[in-house]
Amino acid sequence: MSTLVVLCHPVPESFVTAVAAQVVETLDDAGAEPRLLNLYAEEFSPTAAGAAVVEAHGEELRNANALVLVYPTWWSGLPAMLAGWLEQVVAGGSTPRPGRPETTASSRELLANLRYVAAVTTHGSSKYVNAVQGEAGLHFMRHSMHPLCPADCRLVWLAFYGSDISSMADRRAFLARVDRRLRKLA
Repeated sequence: MSTLVVLCHPVPESFVTAVAAQVVETLDDAGAEPRLLNLYAEEFSPTAAGAAVVEAHGEELRNANALVLVYPTWWSGLPAMLAGWLEQVVAGGSTPRPGRPETTASSRELLANLRYVAAVTTHGSSKYVNAVQGEAGLHFMRHSMHPLCPADCRLVWLAFYGSDISSMADRRAFLARVDRRLRKLA
């Protein structure tokens, strides 16, 4: 099984980058053949990636059996870099909308092999604050991304809330949770 891990964070020393490293290590140990795609390290353009880059990323996704998105939640949603990647690579230039995803044949074909899609994200605010705000990232995954996937594709949501005030023990516990959950899927 091949798994595409898409990391979206500008700081290599960030906790999100450490989470991505845990994801890759877990998937590798489980035999899920992870392939890390680091959007910032590749200097991906969220608004105008070249056709060759979009095609190469699309081919990586087309050949994957699972997709894991690792990112921080900023301003209640996806970072612009990740949203741009999804728009250009997955939606082919169309804009996914909650409740009415673009269901083009090319998007569905691109995601046709996925057994699961996972979002592994951090939130500076608490679970309560995110619930009050409507948990926009989860809403996007449920109503825009997941409907483009095969009917039997699982959606996995792994969120670390309160990262701004978290302790090292809290962070280790989240990394262990990520390990346990992804190991079960691989």
